[in-house]
Amino acid sequence: MQRNRFPFVVALVGLLAFARAAQAAPDQVRPWAVVLDSSGRVASMSYPNPPTGLGIVQLLELDIGADFKATKGHLSFKNGVKRDMTKEEVAFYYGQLEGAKTVWDTMDGKNRVTKFDPATTPLPTSLSGTEVRVITKAGMNFFGKLSFESSRPGGFFLTIDGASGGPLRFENTVIQGVQAAKP
Repeated sequence: MQRNRFPFVVALVGLLAFARAAQAAPDQVRPWAVVLDSSGRVASMSYPNPPTGLGIVQLLELDIGADFKATKGHLSFKNGVKRDMTKEEVAFYYGQLEGAKTVWDTMDGKNRVTKFDPATTPLPTSLSGTEVRVITKAGMNFFGKLSFESSRPGGFFLTIDGASGGPLRFENTVIQGVQAAKP
């Protein structure tokens, strides 16, 4: 009986090592490779050979903050040069390559978001000022800070970074769902 325990222990140690390696590997979400931190939140993501005008970028890497937004980024060029991105470049690529959608899809898949259906149940007022994802019934995604106006029930407003003209108004009836990050 004592001799039979050794192969079992070796197999168990091997399985644990395999599980740790599998956990450290990034999740592949469309072309993005998404890396989670120890708490299960998206920490960073990378996009190999992103579509750029001259096709000279080999890898685009973005760091993701607690509010699911890209905070900084790095570019690796095919000639071996690496450089940090400007905040404008980070915002541009994050938007153009659907980085926000990828982050929210990843967090949704990991059960890290709370979902609301404003068409059937009013949104809680506690969501005011919270960073959310809004999905319309037409399948469009919007990301921003949610707010309410008591004089205009039946909907809500979303303040989107970089958008001009003030917050967007959404009617509850055209919304498929609203998602907020779980604490």
